[in-house]
Amino acid sequence: MPIYIIRPKANLVSQSLSLVSRKFTLESRRQQTQEVESVYREDSSYQTLIQWAEDMKGKENIQILKSPEKLGVTGTIIIEMPEEDAKNTQQQLPEFSILKDQPIDLIKPDKVTTSFKSENDLKDDDLWHLKAIKYTLPPQVTGKDITIAVLDTGIDSFHPSLRAKVSKSVEFDILQGQVKELTNSLDTEGHGTHVAGLICGRRIGIAPDATLINGLMIPKGRGSLANFIIALEWAANNPEIQIVNVSAGLQGFFSDMEEVISDMLAVGVLPVCASGNEGRDRTRSPGNYRSVLSVGASNKQGRVTSFSSSGTLTVENTTYNIPHLVAPGEAVYSSVVQGGYEAWNGTSMATPIVSGVAALILERYPDLTVLDLREELLNRCELLNQPKERQGLGLIQVGDLS
Repeated sequence: MPIYIIRPKANLVSQSLSLVSRKFTLESRRQQTQEVESVYREDSSYQTLIQWAEDMKGKENIQILKSPEKLGVTGTIIIEMPEEDAKNTQQQLPEFSILKDQPIDLIKPDKVTTSFKSENDLKDDDLWHLKAIKYTLPPQVTGKDITIAVLDTGIDSFHPSLRAKVSKSVEFDILQGQVKELTNSLDTEGHGTHVAGLICGRRIGIAPDATLINGLMIPKGRGSLANFIIALEWAANNPEIQIVNVSAGLQGFFSDMEEVISDMLAVGVLPVCASGNEGRDRTRSPGNYRSVLSVGASNKQGRVTSFSSSGTLTVENTTYNIPHLVAPGEAVYSSVVQGGYEAWNGTSMATPIVSGVAALILERYPDLTVLDLREELLNRCELLNQPKERQGLGLIQVGDLS
């Protein structure tokens, strides 16, 4: 039976909140989440949705997977019901969008399969991504006390470079509307482990003392929009999380989900998202949304890679370019499942590098707001000798953090 996502057409949060003073501290994050939830709780149209959901309980062929009573920060409910009931619901709730759930896929990288190396075999040239962003070894700041949620295929926390780096591992069970904590942190496909290594892996990572939380959102590379919403709600309600790293998406601009991820800014969480691996004039959602930090890929020669997705979009009379910035994403070595390292190509490799730099900046300047952090990352970019529409503001640089 189809699953549907119901949420207000109007973005209640952006109409009610100022983001200027939103900070990343635990106390501030808790307060922001409560404030966002109260916006929905006090809205008269949302009260109508709560009553409608109450009337649906117990009806044959209808199951509420995410209740409106558990408001969360996205103002959504998730329900399983026949298509005919979904059509009737749209008539009953004209102020809400009724969105049918659909798959959301891993942004799959190209694996350079002949590149496998042990840690002892890694040469300085294999770690070119560190030099390209002016990363100093040993780093002056290390990402200590910064937590990044990796919403991916899982993380192999037994990899030597990632031991003691993953504090928690969860999976998202949409049919039960639950987040389940996992005993072990494992990778169902291999992608998340490569991503995690570039954030904080020994020798290869940007923020070696950052803490990771493994959010298994796309098991074996396949998830759904409903899973994505549950994952965002979970991240928002865990005040220790300051950054979410996302390398999954839908091809094209998917407008129905833009406001869902933009609500993350209102609770002091920065979404860092891959733009896609389809090249010019093709982008993926959520990597092409205005409210995220969208990341494209560059190579060792200081050029934007041919596969790095980019495009010019016009949304609500605003025209902007994607990606917002680029980072090393071609022939980048990182950890792979069961030990060892491989070089992979993809914007999925560039994205965790930016998340790692964000962790360094946030450790150094803990009083930043979420918008301040986003601006600081953009201001640290260095323009490449490439078309601006392909690189955004340029190649991320660590720069001076003394």
